[in-house]
Order: sequence, then C-alpha cells, then structure tokens
Amino acid sequence: MQEQPRRPAHILALGEAPIPSATLGVSAVFEALESKARICEFRFGSSVDPRPEDLAWAASVILVRGASPSERRLLAEAHRLGRRVATYMDDDLEMIPADARSAYFFSATTIRENLEHIIRSADDVLVCSDLLGEELERRHHCRPVRMLQPRPPRLPGETVPNPPQAPIAIGFLGSVDHSSFLDELLGDVLREIQKHYGDAIQMVFCGAEPRIARLLGARCLPFESDLHTWRRTALGLGLQIGLAPLRDTVFHQRKYWNKYLEYGSLGLAGIYTNIPPNGEVVRDGSTGLLCANEPEKWHASLRSLVDDPERRRKIGHAAYLDVESRFSAGALIDHWQTALAPLLSHRAPTRRAEDVRLRAGALWHVVDRLSVYGIRRFTERVVGRMSGRLRPG
Repeated sequence: MQEQPRRPAHILALGEAPIPSATLGVSAVFEALESKARICEFRFGSSVDPRPEDLAWAASVILVRGASPSERRLLAEAHRLGRRVATYMDDDLEMIPADARSAYFFSATTIRENLEHIIRSADDVLVCSDLLGEELERRHHCRPVRMLQPRPPRLPGETVPNPPQAPIAIGFLGSVDHSSFLDELLGDVLREIQKHYGDAIQMVFCGAEPRIARLLGARCLPFESDLHTWRRTALGLGLQIGLAPLRDTVFHQRKYWNKYLEYGSLGLAGIYTNIPPNGEVVRDGSTGLLCANEPEKWHASLRSLVDDPERRRKIGHAAYLDVESRFSAGALIDHWQTALAPLLSHRAPTRRAEDVRLRAGALWHVVDRLSVYGIRRFTERVVGRMSGRLRPG
C-alpha cells in the first residue's frame, strides 16, 4: 500500500497588530516556507480577537512579542488543546529603555509577569539575535532558537535602485524612538555637513523627526507600519547614503541587523555604529562603513561618501548583492527548515471550533488594558491616541 504524503504543518501566528517585526520576523518566514518549500500552511491572526476556528485548525501557535493578558490566556488554551506554542522576541522586551514608546506597556508589572511566564512556559522561544538568545537562556533557563529575519520584501516589478546623482540624498529610515539620539550624536555633524555642501546635499528623515531636521529644513515623512507602503516610500526618496546610529547599550547590542537589511536592499551606502549587531554583519569599507559613536568619526565618514561618488556606488551595490545572497527568502529557506524543525514537524489532535475556550474581543481588550494600566494611565493612553500625541513608529 502506497504511503500517503503527510499533510503540511498548520502554523498560526497571533499578535496585537501586524507590526513590521511581526511581518518580517514571522509572517515573511512562514509564508516563504509555505510558498517555496510547501511544508506548512500559515495564518496570521489577532491576539486581541483570535478566531476559535484558527486555534482549532492550528498545530502550532506563535505569540508575537507575547506579553498581554490575552496572550497569556492563549498560551494556556493552546496547550490545553495540544498545540505547540512558541513566542517570538525581536528585542529584549524585559529591558526596554525608559524613553522608548513601548516602555509604557512593557514596564507595567502585569506585563512583566506575563512576559516571564510566557517565555518560561512556551515550547519554543524564537529570537533573531544570538546575544539576546544567550541572555534569555541565562535569565530564564530556556533554549532559544535563532531564526534569522529576511530582508524586506520587494514590491511587484521592483528593480535595482538607481537614484539620481544630484542632489546627494542623505537619510535616516526608522522609528521615532531614535530621534533624541540622532540629535545627540549627529546634530552638529549634519549642520556642518549642510553648511559645507549647501544645495549639493538633501537631508531626509522618514519616521523619526529629530529637532535638527527642522533646523536643516530637511524633508520629513511619517512612519508607516505597513511594510509595503514603507517600502514604496523608501524607494521614492532617492537616497544614496543611509544613517544608522545606534546607542551603545546592552539593549541595543541585542537587537537584529534589520537596518543593514533595509539599507542594503535599497542599494544604499550605509554608515553604521560599530557595535553588535552591525559589526557582526557589515564588512567595513566594503558593504558599509562602521563608525564609533564619536561626532568627528561620523563627520569624516559622511565626507568620504559625499566626496567620492564611485565609492558610494560600489558600497551600495556590494551591500545590495550581499543582502540578496545571504538574507533573501531563497537564501534562508534551509536555515529556517532546520531551526524550526520542531514546529514544522508537530501535529496536534483534531479539534472543532466549539472545543476552543476563549475570553477575547474588544470588551476583554479594554478590561485587560485597564488591569495593566489602571484607570488613570488607561485614560491618558486613550486621550493620547485620540489627540495624536501617541504617534506610531
């Protein structure tokens, strides 16, 4: 009797929103495994209002940055149903800096307790940084799995970027959390660069809006959480030099090299702070410039790229080829199949949607947030959203 082929693994990822870290770090990975390797079927859903039929369908569940009360309940219910549960962390969420927007959430006592419980209870802890994995192993006695994140997805019909040569566009693409450090490290540097080169250069900030941007008359664009919209915007900027300063802290050293993947995939000559993660992936002088967090070093690096168009072009092209050869979905597919073998091989008992017990939906989300923040902080949060003071990015 001929053996029947085994059905693909059913993978369900759940997160509060399809933020870039979820889209690139999780969805892009399993969508590639579904379309290219055909070894899984993948769905992404809301952890605020998950569908019972999705949990009944899934064999494995991935909680993206799992920490909320709803996600803690989902972990328990998924285990009760015989599902394998993983949690995905792209940052050290237990060490979020106080000035980061997400610190409002991750510093809450309930969230910290939930985060620790989920890390310790999950069958798999997925990370993209070895340094983060080592720290979580020390802190929680777990065995994190490194799952490399791919480069940003290309748009239909996208070709190798070929920006105009004048004016020379120098830019930063990233979240508003970086604004203060851009001012601190590069404020005087960018003023001097603009004074020296005048109209031969153009400054662009997409996402972050440091104070220096207004003084420079720089072009500023808002953060876009949708990756395809963000990609379309980035391609239209005509950037030639990308800035990637990063604070030299333990938290930032445990991040992923997503800035290199973004700039490299755009064919930019990037300047990167010379700490992990950048120092682990950028080849100094070849695929980018590594620079100490000293204003005079950044000034010299910028001048070297502005003054030498051929060097800019070579570095940008080398970064583009490097990112494509090492971090495209095709390049990473074997790595993912090996790293994620336990998730991809797990099969779960058959369940019906009626078997799933959930407390979820908009009302429970409000109740959960009240339990996390308390009435005063919850009200501040709602007012901030309505007034626009709580900006995305």
